[in-house]
Amino acid sequence: MIPLNFTGGTVTHDELSLLQDVAVVKQVDLLKEDMLQVEFAGGYLLDVGWYPEFDTAGGFRINVIKNHDWDRPIMALTAHETAELVEKLEVAQVAIKGELRNANLETSAF
Repeated sequence: MIPLNFTGGTVTHDELSLLQDVAVVKQVDLLKEDMLQVEFAGGYLLDVGWYPEFDTAGGFRINVIKNHDWDRPIMALTAHETAELVEKLEVAQVAIKGELRNANLETSAF
């Protein structure tokens, strides 16, 4: 099972945790476009999917979305194995927390 920790976020969809920490080619039946969504304050959403679905030549897409603007993610990362995915999820969360900190600083300046 992949270790997932989303401090400050609410998991709204999770099929990602079904993956084991082994090569993804051995888990092709679990590789879907909609694997994980985590909602954060400020309208931020962390979304993870595998593209193309069920294709071992594909990869994970990790998107940070703000205010449901799917056409313009504020961050887009890719990964091909579970260990790399865990690292990229941490990068995405750090970015979200930085955005939230910056938004709070801008709000408190008024």
